[in-house]
Amino acid sequence: MLRSTWKSVALVLLLCVGTSRPASAQMIDRPASIDLSVNYTADISNASPGVCGCFAMQGGGVNARFRLIDHLSAVADFSVVNTGSVSGATYGLGLMTMMAGPQFRHRFGRYTPYGQVLLGAVHGFNSVFPVNAGNSAAGSSNSATGFVFALGAGSEVQMGPKFSARLIELDYLHTNLPNNSNNWQNHLKIAAGLIYHF
Repeated sequence: MLRSTWKSVALVLLLCVGTSRPASAQMIDRPASIDLSVNYTADISNASPGVCGCFAMQGGGVNARFRLIDHLSAVADFSVVNTGSVSGATYGLGLMTMMAGPQFRHRFGRYTPYGQVLLGAVHGFNSVFPVNAGNSAAGSSNSATGFVFALGAGSEVQMGPKFSARLIELDYLHTNLPNNSNNWQNHLKIAAGLIYHF
């Protein structure tokens, strides 16, 4: 299902690029004040203690951006990724992240590279998380909530007055979920999508 969803998103992006006319100078110089985007998201994460290697998750998300001044915007990001099997283990993992923070942008013609720092909450589900009582393990739960921060960059291309394509976004994510070790995880988040300008 995720594979067919990604193929549909790619097809829509190709159609938009093929049918859009070049952006006018006025449109490029005056970016929209509010943008909404829909993204395909992949997440590569380190395995839990006692499990070898890394594993990948797939999903999607939505993103809202509010332009504050020419090169500075405020961003709110929501995404969900999931896998049926963590590498070397018998269980899967789902992650839901809700983050917000500043985004710094600079436009070069139709292209706009950007960098961002986001903070928020992460909710893990459909997995196994240790539950501690004092200094000893007291069992496990299939969900847990913690802190997340992201540091990343990306690039967009304007396709018309109302649409842009997010060509790629790469974020380093640090999550803080219980794992019977140091309670932190490293992720590489990869995203691409379609942006609508209001």
